[in-house]
Amino acid sequence: MKKLGEEGFTLIEVLIVCTLLGILASVAVPKFSGAVAAANTAKIQTDLQTLDTAIVMYETEQGKTPESIADLKDYVTDVSAVKPPTGKCRLRDGTTVNISATSYVIQGISVNGTTEHRATCDGRTAAQFGR
Repeated sequence: MKKLGEEGFTLIEVLIVCTLLGILASVAVPKFSGAVAAANTAKIQTDLQTLDTAIVMYETEQGKTPESIADLKDYVTDVSAVKPPTGKCRLRDGTTVNISATSYVIQGISVNGTTEHRATCDGRTAAQFGR
């Protein structure tokens, strides 16, 4: 009970507020983490699809496979700035992985008995990322 002239919060009021903040944080943090993984996944998919299109255009015009992502400078605006995000992302098989790559790489991928060149992130193509 507060006496006249006393200001402040009681211990019970502080405990109730702390408990409510804890409950809100326990709900919000996993949601935020999931949103970051979804955003990273979308960026990787978009980057890889853009680079795959540029690879096809390069092969069509040059008659050979590009050796590196830097070779695609005429087909992708500011290709040197295209980098994978850091952190978690989702794969189509339902797993969540941490991205350790600092750049995208062109690799030969076997598709129906033929080798196609695709952009990859940590050895995975655009089709392997997502839900």
